Amino acid sequence: MNPIALILGSKVIYWNAIIIMLGVAAWFFLSMSLFTSHGGRAQALWLLLPLAIAFSLPLARFVHWYCHAEQYSGFWRALTDYSAGNYCLAGVIAGVALAGLVVRLLGFTQNLPRLYDCLAPGAALGIALIRLSELFTNNDRGKAVIRNPFFQRLPYSTQINGAGDWRLATFFFQFLLMLVLFALLMRFFIKRRRWPMKGGQMRDGNVALMFLCWLSAVDVVTDSSRYDASFLRLNGFVSMVQIVSAVTLLAVLVIYSRRSLRVNGLEPRHWVMWSVFLVAVGVTGFFEWLVQRHGNWYVFCYAVMSLCALAIALDIYFMYRSVCARKKRRRSV
Repeated sequence: MNPIALILGSKVIYWNAIIIMLGVAAWFFLSMSLFTSHGGRAQALWLLLPLAIAFSLPLARFVHWYCHAEQYSGFWRALTDYSAGNYCLAGVIAGVALAGLVVRLLGFTQNLPRLYDCLAPGAALGIALIRLSELFTNNDRGKAVIRNPFFQRLPYSTQINGAGDWRLATFFFQFLLMLVLFALLMRFFIKRRRWPMKGGQMRDGNVALMFLCWLSAVDVVTDSSRYDASFLRLNGFVSMVQIVSAVTLLAVLVIYSRRSLRVNGLEPRHWVMWSVFLVAVGVTGFFEWLVQRHGNWYVFCYAVMSLCALAIALDIYFMYRSVCARKKRRRSV
C-alpha cells in the first residue's frame, strides 16, 4: 500500500500524489517565468494548464489501457475510474503539445515553437519529480534483482513492499537523469536558444526538439530495465516507449539533417553522423535482445546501451550545430 501523507475526514492523500502535484506546479511556474520573460502572455499559460490536464489524462490513460488491458475491467472504466491503474508519459507529452496548439489557434500566442521551448525545461523538472514519486509506491522496481548487500540501498536499488527483493531503482535513476537533463536544457535555453542560424532559419523550437531527443535517449535504456514496461499487443520484444523514443530520435535527426543539407549541402560529415546513428541504434537493439536472454548480463548490456544512447544524443546535437552560424567576436578597440 502507498504511504499516506494526510487523512482529512474520508479523504486520504498519499505522498506520491503530493509529489506529482509539486512536479506539475514546478513545470507550470517555471514555464510561466520563461514564457513571460521572453515576450509571452501569462494568459496563454493559464489557458494551457487546464487544457493540458484535460487532454493528457485521457490520452495517457488510453495508452496505458491499450498496453495493460488486463489491469482494467473495460475501456470505458479505464477512462472514467482513476482510482486504479496507471498512466503513460507519452500520452502526457502529446496532451501538452495538443494544448499548446489549441492555445495558438485561439490567438493567445503567435509563436508556437517559442511556447514549446519555454515548456521544455519545466517539463524535464516536472518529470523528474514525478519519477521520484514512484519511490512512494510499489512501482519503482527494475528487472534486475540486487543481491549484493552493498548495493541494497538508494540510488542503486529499492526494496519491494518493504520486505521483498531488492530491485534496480529504475525510477530513481530516471529522477537523477531528468535532473541532469533539466540542467542541460536550462543552459541550452539561456546560451543557445537565440544562437544565430545559417540561412536565416528559425531559431525557436530547438530547445523543445533537444528535450524530445535527450528524453528519448534516456527512455530507450531505462525503459528496458523496467519490470512493468508497456508493450504493444502485437509486439512483446521492444516496449512501446522504446519504439516511440526511437521514432522520435529518427524524426529529430531527419529535421536537422534536412536543415543542414539546405544550408551546407551534402558533406562527408553528414555520412559520418548518419552512420554513427545507424550503428548506435543497431547495437542498442542487439543488446536489448541480449539482455532479455541473459538477465545476469544486465550491468554490461545496460552500460553498452547507455553509451549508444549518449552517442545518438550527441550525434543529433552535432547535426544541430552544423546548422548554427558562428557568432562574430567583438573586436576590442
